[in-house]
Amino acid sequence: MNIKTRTLIGTILTTSLLTACGSRGPAIAEPDEPEATATARNTVILPAITYGKTPAGLQLSKADDNCDIPTSLTNALQEQLEAPYEFAVPMPSEALAGAPTLRIEITDILANAGGLYGGPKIVRLHGVLERVDATPVHFDAQRHSFLYFGVPRSTCKMVSIATYGLGGDIANWLLAPVDGAQLGDLNSPVPASRK
Repeated sequence: MNIKTRTLIGTILTTSLLTACGSRGPAIAEPDEPEATATARNTVILPAITYGKTPAGLQLSKADDNCDIPTSLTNALQEQLEAPYEFAVPMPSEALAGAPTLRIEITDILANAGGLYGGPKIVRLHGVLERVDATPVHFDAQRHSFLYFGVPRSTCKMVSIATYGLGGDIANWLLAPVDGAQLGDLNSPVPASRK
């Protein structure tokens, strides 16, 4: 090995060592933002979503729901909540005393098997928001999913599109709850009797 090659190798090794040593110095840690915690001011109590009666008087049950709408709807609502409500918890605690309670009941399901080819998928809900020192406010909501061109084209995927839309509708309604609101495909912010 000649002198130029040794010098070049020595320079490369020295540069590598200095770079490696310099990059391992103590890093200045930036303080993490404190995580928000659930309080009565930023939380809505969301008990388990139940199956109610259809407008025709038929009692719905889990047997009528192959797609687990309560779980899908709970997840969609939690994901889309905005301030002042950042958390939805299933059970109240001492720290959440005074938090409003949102009770949701599934009042109709149309989810024929066959995915895209089985016709429209419809989910209808009734909800009540109970607040301390305030009259309860109610809403009815409905969403449907008819055409879906994504993959998979299953019945439950189409139902989940409807429940995600309902989650957003309810989250928006919670920002300014109006009694008797018709959400989603029902699409009237105030009942006709109050206009």
